[in-house]
Amino acid sequence: MDSPDYDRTQRIKADIDALIHTMRLHHRVVERRIDGMGVHHSQHRLLMRLSGLGRSASQKELADAMDVSPACVARMLKPMTAAGLVEKASGADGRCNEISVSAAGMQLVEDSRAVFRQIGEQMFEGLTEGELQTLGALLDKLKANLSNMDKGGMGEAVPDPVERS
Repeated sequence: MDSPDYDRTQRIKADIDALIHTMRLHHRVVERRIDGMGVHHSQHRLLMRLSGLGRSASQKELADAMDVSPACVARMLKPMTAAGLVEKASGADGRCNEISVSAAGMQLVEDSRAVFRQIGEQMFEGLTEGELQTLGALLDKLKANLSNMDKGGMGEAVPDPVERS
């Protein structure tokens, strides 16, 4: 007979699999919907991040915010600048480029936000306000636990007894 620990381990594994699958489905739906907007998904992500700041930002700041190298940001910005989605200006020190979203870029951001709202509404269709609150609280707990682990707060990972050979 299975032990309660085994049942919990199996439940956790199934829930992690469901979260990963849900994330991948969401990513695929978003990719399909933004595909015709004329930017690569990484450029789209940069544009959305920059617009979310509500101000201009340096290439280094964008790289840090996106967890990529400054060279990667520079490569993404080149076609975006040529397409008129972002504008570059010299920073206060004269060395650092300050990047801002152009009017054309803001139109793409607004169109994207409408797509994201629609996807969100469809994704959470049928969930009550109480279920949404519960889901949010549970996801916050998971995120806090993972953040703590990422900072080294929970020690070394323990091998999954089910995964052992």
